[in-house]
Amino acid sequence: MNYKKSSGLNQATSKFWVGVTASGKSFPRTKNSRLLAFTLFFITLFSLTTFLQPVSAVRADDGLAANSPARVANTDGDGVRFREAPDTGSATITIIRENELVMIKGGQTKDSEGHSFYKVEYQGKTGYAMSDYLIFAGKAAPGVKAIPTGSPAKIVNTDGDGVNLRQQASSGSSVLAVLTENTVVTSLGGPFTDKQNNSFFRVDFKGTSGYVSIAYVGSAPADAVTSGGGGNLKVTNTDGDPVRFRSGPGKTFDQVGLVYEGQVVKALSSAVKDDDGDKWFRIETNGKVGYVSSLYVANTSDAVGKAPAAPAKAPAAPAKAPAAPAKTQAPAPTKIPAQVQSAPSNGSLGSNIVAFAKKYLGWRYVWGGKSPSAGGFDCSGFVYWVLTQNGVSAGSSAAGDLSIGSPVSLSNLQPGDVLVWSNTYMPGPSHVGIYIGGGQFIHAENASTGVTITSVNSPYYASRFTAARRP
Repeated sequence: MNYKKSSGLNQATSKFWVGVTASGKSFPRTKNSRLLAFTLFFITLFSLTTFLQPVSAVRADDGLAANSPARVANTDGDGVRFREAPDTGSATITIIRENELVMIKGGQTKDSEGHSFYKVEYQGKTGYAMSDYLIFAGKAAPGVKAIPTGSPAKIVNTDGDGVNLRQQASSGSSVLAVLTENTVVTSLGGPFTDKQNNSFFRVDFKGTSGYVSIAYVGSAPADAVTSGGGGNLKVTNTDGDPVRFRSGPGKTFDQVGLVYEGQVVKALSSAVKDDDGDKWFRIETNGKVGYVSSLYVANTSDAVGKAPAAPAKAPAAPAKAPAAPAKTQAPAPTKIPAQVQSAPSNGSLGSNIVAFAKKYLGWRYVWGGKSPSAGGFDCSGFVYWVLTQNGVSAGSSAAGDLSIGSPVSLSNLQPGDVLVWSNTYMPGPSHVGIYIGGGQFIHAENASTGVTITSVNSPYYASRFTAARRP
């Protein structure tokens, strides 16, 4: 029997009709039956859209899915606060460092100020981290040994055909380049697995990052020169301060050693970008290999030479703490006027504050630490301890320290003045230190540096300077 579906307006009765008959004849419908038909139609439509959707992980607004890994990024090396609740006023469990991995456990939740948080799992604990500082990290491939980030790797097993460098960790992703056999690249993490269980390493090739199948990536000697690398670099733009070179391309990596103004080193790679887009060169000097920020080196035809003696102005820190760090991530700022660097003493109080603060040079960075009994200090805790031990009231946060004493202009800085910076690991006032004279300040910087001394003119801090206060 041949059924037809019919609908339309019956011209004889002016009633809207709909029906299915063997002959194609329609059934007339009253107002009530029309209402019933529309109701049934929308119920059916809702059922189809609700229950026939493909099953997938619950995804957050920007694409991060529950039970997928995410990487901490965009924190300028300071890390992100791991909180007990999705609120900027909630207690901090710990600081999760730049580039570390977390597991997404729930979608975004906004606090009363509009800040978005993910529920995440980190080192066996569950808490919340701001979504601005988390990016998708890919699915980790089981049973495959990783090549450390920053290490050289070699293209192998291609039978001379080469292998595709892809835009994403997927066999269907677009091809950025074809890497020939024995090409040396820089590992940027992985392995990661796509939906078809194909695994990839993320690598850098001449400044372009992409993904290569793990079947065609092998290890390479630590001093191997990557494609686009070679030649020599001269250390420059340091204002006489020592510059760190690190085990990987990013300031969260451990310090390998120091280089100094005018020193010539061997370049082992072209510039490699970190997750913030800042560039680093892999170098070799005095038998050590590591990464130095591109802000502090330039190409040179000069021969590689031994490291010069450390500048006299560089403070001597205890062996347990690194010297002042090199900073990246920010455009070169306007220099602070020269008179700031030779400002007179701020009386006995300023001198006492500086002398007391220097006693803790080299102490560990401990989140929430505000006295020696904690084994170390965070930035505001260090300022709090130093000032209160010298009879000055201080806040317990960078924002709170904005109310210390009276405001001071940059041209009038004196030893003992409190300096405040904004937009470091979080929006708004977020870091504090104490000016010690000579264009330098002392502060509890982060877990990598502890209590250290840094130039006020360093690009990272000068571009984020907010205020100075005189106790």
